[in-house]
Amino acid sequence: MTPTEPDARARTVTDGLVVAMDEGARRSGLSYWYRSRPWVGAVVDAARSITDAQVRDAVERLLAAPADPAPYWQLRALLADRAEDPVLADLFAVAWTAECNSRIGYHLGAAYRPDEPEITATDLQTTVPGEQLPERGSAPPVLIVVPFRDRTTGGRRARNLLACLRALRDQDYPRERYQVTVVETDVEPTWREVILPYCDRYVFAPRKGSFNKSWTVNVGVVQTGDGAELVSVLDADVLCDRQFLSRNVARFQEPGTGGHLTYRDMFCLDPAASSYSIRARLLEGQPEVSKERLRGFLLRRPPGACVWARTELYLRIGGMDERYEGWGGEDNDFAYRFELEAPLDVHRDDLLHMSHPPSSIMVDGRGINDHIPPLSWPADAAIGRLRPVERPSVSRPAVSVVTGQGR
Repeated sequence: MTPTEPDARARTVTDGLVVAMDEGARRSGLSYWYRSRPWVGAVVDAARSITDAQVRDAVERLLAAPADPAPYWQLRALLADRAEDPVLADLFAVAWTAECNSRIGYHLGAAYRPDEPEITATDLQTTVPGEQLPERGSAPPVLIVVPFRDRTTGGRRARNLLACLRALRDQDYPRERYQVTVVETDVEPTWREVILPYCDRYVFAPRKGSFNKSWTVNVGVVQTGDGAELVSVLDADVLCDRQFLSRNVARFQEPGTGGHLTYRDMFCLDPAASSYSIRARLLEGQPEVSKERLRGFLLRRPPGACVWARTELYLRIGGMDERYEGWGGEDNDFAYRFELEAPLDVHRDDLLHMSHPPSSIMVDGRGINDHIPPLSWPADAAIGRLRPVERPSVSRPAVSVVTGQGR
């Protein structure tokens, strides 16, 4: 059950080496990176033990500059050319084992350019916001909730949010049938005036301390979801294609559909690929982004970045568990509880996740919220209150911080 095509075999090696050595892999998904290290580390060891001097030198060039496309393509071509060499058989076997077990994959498009000019939040504020939701007596049937906080220098996450909102305006789905709610949670509504022209509903949810995605999303659903049949919980860092809404709404016409994830793998773009994607999708008006111009890491089967549900079902299970603080575990818990109640499908759409500064942390190799008992959130919990309900405290272990970008 191993690949036989030469380039496919070569790619398992080069991708494993990049995942092992590129700092971007850790930033893309901290917990997934921890789980992947033994597998991709074995690829590095096997590659460095090759007796062929030409291959070994090419390996070292890639390991020294894993983000550079040139040594990646050079080694990949060399390995493909020698795919039948018995000297490399063990290396290919170890690399395929890593591909079967690693939670992080890699993609480098043939037309990727690392020198792509950066797109900023200011660049996106100069664009036309798009059509506002018309005034009407009843709420639209589709609600998109985007939780948000940005305390970063330069407003990178605000840049991503504006890109996300602009892409949601550029849809082939009837405008009057959906509304977009942004819930900003912080001590002050820092980005309110920037966000307002690009969303239908803005909610400020005052909160100190760590970002709480679960409570923030629940606020959006409870405070603005009355009358909506469907709810989509969407990360502010996701860049949608033009058919995003029409495709996902249509999926609920299939019998036995309580909700779904739109994707299997989350494509965490590097900074250059993020700027290219924003430019292509929004400033050039392309309906979708060509993956040939992209580079980044693939988080395999993470829940939460884009989940759709019937609103009644979302509320029936008590929404998201509001005890989760910071990033980590809340999406898994929601998916587990959801699947106990109703079918949760998984589709294979591309999900482009724009780069941003690290935000997740781990405690001695464990998730910051691992102390919360899974599946313990009561379905009748009071959720989405602008003044959060005090919950019984759950003791946390001492924190030895390692940071990562997302999950």
